[in-house]
Amino acid sequence: MQGRQVPLIVIASTSASLADNVAVQLRHAGNVVYITHSADGCLRVATSVGPDVILIDPALPEPGRLEQLLRAHPTSAGAQILHLSQSMPQPTFRLRHAPAAKAGPHAA
Repeated sequence: MQGRQVPLIVIASTSASLADNVAVQLRHAGNVVYITHSADGCLRVATSVGPDVILIDPALPEPGRLEQLLRAHPTSAGAQILHLSQSMPQPTFRLRHAPAAKAGPHAA
């Protein structure tokens, strides 16, 4: 995750419409978003890509167990894990480890 310039987010939801709506907002804000529709899919994707944020639908079977597994894996352990809901405000995320800006020849 260090050095990444764009936040990487995994959404795990049993509701395709909820996941798609949130993903559209997040992508519009410049984030990279992966969508999964199962706890197994979330675990596979999150432990493969090392996301900055994981949004978990509480309607998934055993969301607490999924969160434990994500926190125990070194690739996903540093991710911010949030519970997704129909009423959550429009999410915005900032990188925890934003790279230092380098002054270029056109820097003000």
